[in-house]
Amino acid sequence: MSAVAAPVTDALIRRTEMRDLEQVSATLARAFFDDPVMMFMIPDEKARIAKLPRIFKVLLKLALPHGLCHVTPGYESATIWKPPGKWHLSLWDYAVNGPELLGIFGTNVFSILGTMDRIERVHPKTQHYYLQVIGTDPAKQGKGFASRIMRHQLAVSDAAGMPCYLESSKDTNLPIYRSFGFEVTGEIKIPDGPTLWPMWRDARPVS
Repeated sequence: MSAVAAPVTDALIRRTEMRDLEQVSATLARAFFDDPVMMFMIPDEKARIAKLPRIFKVLLKLALPHGLCHVTPGYESATIWKPPGKWHLSLWDYAVNGPELLGIFGTNVFSILGTMDRIERVHPKTQHYYLQVIGTDPAKQGKGFASRIMRHQLAVSDAAGMPCYLESSKDTNLPIYRSFGFEVTGEIKIPDGPTLWPMWRDARPVS
């Protein structure tokens, strides 16, 4: 029986831990300040500055137990991945984080949950790795950090023979994701809000 080749990953990319929560949340908050979905959810700029770190802390706390959140050495870029079969948020997840979500969104929380449900309804059921979030500090963009951190997990996914999925909230990012092998599979139109593009990537053979 031939051995399965180990994935060739970037040794400088490391797993995000709880001790990184503040720094990673701050990086992602800066990266998503002008994200169409975040702007739709939190239109006021001052409120967005205050609330985005709190949003990413919630997302990270939900994802960290799976061990697939990664960060570059200087917190330039970070990702939140979910393993196969673990992308869906349970009622328990919502219940545990309900007070924090209510504190962030106030009475608008039900509209936000409706938006999340609309996005989840088109999520593919085929087993896959889910790239929920990838972001780079704007001051560090264009230096290759996002490419390195993306390829890190893609190598793991390819070694496992597992496809990947993401939703792009910016049409300008579509060519970037295509360069990694992702292809647009449709559109998710938020009522009175932005459009997202679901993208799928089949696993590539490991040489």
